[in-house]
Amino acid sequence: MRQTANTHLVLLGTSGGPLPSPSRAGIAQAVVVGGRAYLVDCGYGATRQLRRARLLTSLAGVFLTHLHSDHDCDYFNLFLLGWPLLQHLPPVPVHGPGSAGGLDSLPPDEPDAAAFPVVSPAHPTPGLIDSTAYRFAAHAYDINARIRDSGRSDLRELVVPQEIAVPAALGARGPDRVAPAMDPIPVMENEDVRVSAVLVHHPPVFPAFAYRFDTADGSVVVSGDTTPSANLIGLARGADILVHEVYTDEPAGGRDGDHDDPPTLESVRRRRHLVTSHTPLSEVGAVAARAGVRRLVLTHFIPGDDELPDEHWTDGVTGFDGEVVVGQDLLDLTV
Repeated sequence: MRQTANTHLVLLGTSGGPLPSPSRAGIAQAVVVGGRAYLVDCGYGATRQLRRARLLTSLAGVFLTHLHSDHDCDYFNLFLLGWPLLQHLPPVPVHGPGSAGGLDSLPPDEPDAAAFPVVSPAHPTPGLIDSTAYRFAAHAYDINARIRDSGRSDLRELVVPQEIAVPAALGARGPDRVAPAMDPIPVMENEDVRVSAVLVHHPPVFPAFAYRFDTADGSVVVSGDTTPSANLIGLARGADILVHEVYTDEPAGGRDGDHDDPPTLESVRRRRHLVTSHTPLSEVGAVAARAGVRRLVLTHFIPGDDELPDEHWTDGVTGFDGEVVVGQDLLDLTV
């Protein structure tokens, strides 16, 4: 690995959850090494944020942690809307999850309740390669028209989706055994950066990955969505920066309205998902401490549509003596 200069992390968007925040862009971050940008996740607004950060024409790779909409909704837009500029660059490899494994990998129907509807029953859990092909098919008219009308290159040649193979020996599966203990998987390496991944605990989603970027300047780890995870702690051991998701209990008047009202079924399930699939503010410091990282960067804030002061987040981190950074859109940190 050659010596690089000024490896840095750019937080493009810092809001968690699919409902767009009025104050933060959707979750996305770029690790910039040797003048090349490696994008981790593509939440809403990621393409615009890349342009605001002047990084779109530096794009050299995309890494999706998992296929929840708040992490991949701008993935295809990145190429469809960035087409006029990206067509002049080398094809961009996109790394991410394969198929979850079929209908049995989804949460089961609930006893004594009507069966859940199934979208695309012949292929209900497509991975990165198939979901990319479906997106091309859905936008076929626009793509065909622009190639003929504007003389653009074939958009399909700009995107190279590559699914990360999970070792079969792990016995990993959705929706329950999503992150058994494992060693990191090599994902990509060039003269500037080495990228590895592990499964993290974000049930019922499978596969869900965290990524580590090792460069001559230092290391950056991005958690993706997860509860406190032993796999993540191992991946992040000794890293310079750990970018970690976080949630806090919503203040009164949050998105579910008046908290004196009886909880709705949706709000009960949402709370259950937070508790079983994400990391609370009270525990994220312990994760950073166990990993022995130098700097903890909080992001993927839930709630992401309330203007909580930075002190709410920093004061809630306990058990970690390193630097704590409250993520903000377009914050640029040198490794």
